Amino acid sequence: MVLLVPLNSMPVGKYQKYMPKFTSTEGVTVEEHLESFYSYVDNLDINEDVWMRVFVQSLDGEARKWFRELTPRSIVNIGALDYVFLKHWGDKKDMLYYHAEFGNLKRENGESLFDFNKRFNRMYSKIQAKVKPTPTSTKLTYANAFDSDFYLLLRERRCATLAEMQYTALEVESNIMAAEKLKGRVDRRR
Repeated sequence: MVLLVPLNSMPVGKYQKYMPKFTSTEGVTVEEHLESFYSYVDNLDINEDVWMRVFVQSLDGEARKWFRELTPRSIVNIGALDYVFLKHWGDKKDMLYYHAEFGNLKRENGESLFDFNKRFNRMYSKIQAKVKPTPTSTKLTYANAFDSDFYLLLRERRCATLAEMQYTALEVESNIMAAEKLKGRVDRRR
């Protein structure tokens, strides 16, 4: 057994029904899985050894196989389990890679604003704290990801936070689309 000898009883009931799963092939990153798993176990009242056994149950396919091949009794606590899991399945890119990629983000042609916001936030969350841009710099990077007209409309709103700016971007885009629709009706009447 990879984990130390279990001490406490496992939860009862259908606790596995809503447990997030990690397979390494479904597009869920290690960080996303850990975040969703931590949120999930916050709702369970369990001890550390049970937490680790429940975590192992969240692994499927190659990830479960990998875990079973670890050295017996090599995982002594949650920190050790997180560490080996992140080290093996996590992103191996240099910490400055995401910082550079983040600075070059642009909204792609045809990409919905909702999808762009998700992509932007995902990339931002991958940047390690020691090199993470300031809130002001992050807002500038976000506004800069759009064409110059949209950029100016966002900047003139003077949003206090990134979340506010992203909400405002949805509002601005909606207004632009409504104006274009209205303009199309006026042009057809002439």
